[in-house]
Amino acid sequence: MTIKMALSVVTTVADDPYDWRFRRVKDFGFKSSLLNRMKQQFPDAALRDLDRRFIDDAIIAAYLRALEVKRPAIDLVRTKLLGVRIGYERLILPQKCDGKPGWCISLIEGRFFVSPMQEAKTDITDDNIIQLLIEGQSTKEIAEFLHLSPRTIEHRIDRLKNRFEAKNLVHLVAKLVATQVGRPEKESG
Repeated sequence: MTIKMALSVVTTVADDPYDWRFRRVKDFGFKSSLLNRMKQQFPDAALRDLDRRFIDDAIIAAYLRALEVKRPAIDLVRTKLLGVRIGYERLILPQKCDGKPGWCISLIEGRFFVSPMQEAKTDITDDNIIQLLIEGQSTKEIAEFLHLSPRTIEHRIDRLKNRFEAKNLVHLVAKLVATQVGRPEKESG
């Protein structure tokens, strides 16, 4: 496992998915105040006790599909948790058995964890582009990852440069990083 990966188990014995239990096995290897806040607000617990919007959006449907076919499922999740836009690739491995699987292992690789920008409103695609730029990805790599054309990415980057009054791509990335440095943590739920 890499530093950007985490491993968890969801016990799926109960008929009601909200009674399934989430348990963290291994956290991400990198440190982040956003991840620390998410970990505190997303403890080992029954799904009904966790952020309902996130559970409905990112957990239940995907796990139900994996349980139904009794085969591994891979997906790219883009959602919001505790006011933070997150994206990750996920592999769901249901228990191999004759009846209904009693658990699923989830291996996720984090792609982005972006708190809302103070200076400008951005959509999820812009947030993805921002995170991937900060990670050093090229326009072509970003386009491939987001399943968009390189020209679309270039247009969005140009709009971001205008919005942040950046002279070039390096200046844009520096300004984007600067908007996150030294910002007070806001509690949201």
